[in-house]
Formats: sequence, structure tokens, C-alpha cells
Amino acid sequence: MPISSAIRPRVVAGAAVVLLALVETAVALIAPSRAPKPEDWQAAAREVRAGFQSGDLIVAAPAWADPILRVHLGDLIPAEVAGRLDDERFARVWEVSQRGDRAAAARRGQVTFERRFGALTVRRIERPAEAVLYDFAARWDDARVARREASGTAVPCPRAGDRFQCPGSALNYVRRQIVEVDTNLHQALLVPAVANAAVVVEFPAVTLGRTLVVATGLHNVWMRKEAQGSVSLRIVVGDRIDTTLTTENEDAWTPRRIDTSTLAGQTAAVRFEVTAPEPRARLFAFAAEARQ
Repeated sequence: MPISSAIRPRVVAGAAVVLLALVETAVALIAPSRAPKPEDWQAAAREVRAGFQSGDLIVAAPAWADPILRVHLGDLIPAEVAGRLDDERFARVWEVSQRGDRAAAARRGQVTFERRFGALTVRRIERPAEAVLYDFAARWDDARVARREASGTAVPCPRAGDRFQCPGSALNYVRRQIVEVDTNLHQALLVPAVANAAVVVEFPAVTLGRTLVVATGLHNVWMRKEAQGSVSLRIVVGDRIDTTLTTENEDAWTPRRIDTSTLAGQTAAVRFEVTAPEPRARLFAFAAEARQ
């Protein structure tokens, strides 16, 4: 007997629900058999350790496997590497992947080693790397910090322990720390924005290459929920380059490149100026590197 037009949609919907239930059941039964076993991780870690060289980068694919990777190889991933600005300074990348996934850090270069260990695949990728001439976050204590008032008056912010502390407010400081931007961790300079003033971070003698790489973000998910204001970072290099980057809540940690080829090989002052029209809950962070 033909199914009436009134009943047909309910039959189709019911069949779809049954099909979805079957698919989910199959996934639940099959997925555990595809997951890497502890011995897979142990064997993969031994292989990476055997060929690891100082300065190598180790990554997991997919990214959610990173905590497991750290259990087995975390001692080879120092905080400076885990919180890196980007992946371009690494000439050798070890990728521990599963389910055919690939890490973004391992997509450029030549695969010079590949071997399976159960459900895991270990690859070593080699490629030309960008030489870092000056790492601003690592050399944060070279900086001179001041708060420039709307009147133009510059108020020095002296070094005080682990930070440069500006007078008048405990929240007006500059320091290096691991920050959270878009649920990822990065080592950066944390510069909370202040009202009616610019926080100026100047490095007086920077060895420049062809590129200045800068990444920015707003630290702390709760502060991003608290406010919506944007933050501007003005970057002045010597007397030739003057550019401004704007960061908002939804912006991920994205490295941006500034051409400094006209100053390559020279030493010049680099100044970062942080301002925000609505500075409440704006925990601004940035990292930068001068590269060859």
C-alpha cells in the first residue's frame, strides 16, 4: 500500500534517526580499535628521541593529541618552544600523527623520515628555516618602558622584579609571560592597556634582518568575555617604518610580517606603542622577532 504524503515525512525522519544511531554505534565500536595504544606512543617516542637534535620542533597531529605527546616527549618541548611565535624558525620538525592527520607545522618541507608505530606515524620534515636575529620577548629586559600621557608627557616605568612597573596603578605594567590567546598558549610581552595614554615599549638597539614578524592577541578568555574594545599596536622601526596593527576579541594569534629589507644588517631602535579607546579588561599581548 502506498505511503500517504502526510505520513512520508515522518517515515523519512524516523529512518534518518535509525541510520544516525547505527553510524554512531559503529563509530563507538570501531574508534577504540583505531586509537594508539600506550606501546605505540612509547615506540614512537623512542624513535623521536633517537634522532632528536637541539632546536628541533615536535608536534602532534591532530592538535588535541598534544597533551598525550607531552606525557612522552614533554622534556624535549621547553616553554619557549611550546609558546613559540610561529613555526618558521625550525629547520627540523618531528610530527607524531594518527588517523592520517597532518600538523600545520609539518606541511612545508621535505619528509626525510617516515615510519609507522601501530596507529601512529612518525615523520621528520626538513626545510630552510628563518634565522632569528632578535627575539623581543626573550630579550624583554633590554626594553625601555614608559607611559605617554595624552598631554605628551612621558612617565618612565622602571624595572621592578619580573616586570616594568608604571607608577600610579598596579595594572599598568609590562612583563614577559605565557599568555592564552584563542585557547592557545604563547610566550609574549603582556601589556595591559591603560586609559588616556599609550604604553611605550622601546628596544634601543635591534639587529634587523629582512623581516619583522609580529603576532598579537588578547590574553585571558574571561577578559575577552568582559569587554569588546579593540587595541592598537603602533610599530616604529628606525625612522623609515611606521605601521599600526589592530587586535580585537575574535582575532586569533596570527603572525604578520613587516618588510625591513631596507634596514637589513643595520642596528636601529624599534618602538611598540599600545593604545586602546576602551582599555577596560584589555590584556594585550604581543611577540616579535627580527629575522633574516
